Amino acid sequence: MKQALRPLLLVLALSGLSLTGQAAGHKGKPLRVACIGNSITYGYLLPDREQQAYPALLQRMLGERYQVGNFGKSGATLLERGHRPYVQQEEYRQALAYKADIAVIHLGVNDTDPRNWPNYRDEFVPNYRHLIDTLRAINPKVRILIARTTPIGAEHPRFESGTRDWQTQIQHAIDQVARGAGVQLIDLHEPLYPYPHYLPDAIHPDP
Repeated sequence: MKQALRPLLLVLALSGLSLTGQAAGHKGKPLRVACIGNSITYGYLLPDREQQAYPALLQRMLGERYQVGNFGKSGATLLERGHRPYVQQEEYRQALAYKADIAVIHLGVNDTDPRNWPNYRDEFVPNYRHLIDTLRAINPKVRILIARTTPIGAEHPRFESGTRDWQTQIQHAIDQVARGAGVQLIDLHEPLYPYPHYLPDAIHPDP
């Protein structure tokens, strides 16, 4: 039972989206949900990411009135001058072409890398706002939800050298973005924080 609960923790956190309260479809078409993010969205390390990554679980939870797309890119940063900017990836271009009705964004974990946050932290909020503005330009009616990042465990090799503090700063920055941009904030940190054993490499949820 515990193994079955591991991937569901993310979905339970996402159940606060209240997506089912939104009128589904346009002329009978399903609402398009774009899951934008990094390796956690992609499903890195999962034995069957097509079935076990959270976008796939979300699809099953929401049903046929929704079409959920996985646009996760392993290693991606929110920072546009980070070591692998999401906005420079093919997955970003695919997400824009998807013209989502609902966008769920989970970025920021890789921004804790010492190549990124110490050098470009002041650009995080404006870069996030730029991503949101771009999605709104594609579809002015898009509903956008941004997520506090999943926890990084104390076993991570960079945890005490900076990642712990930088992750906290990034969470505060995400809160600031949500307030300023008028988007919904969802918390993927607290539901997983009590369960570090579900993060075997201190970052990626275990199936």
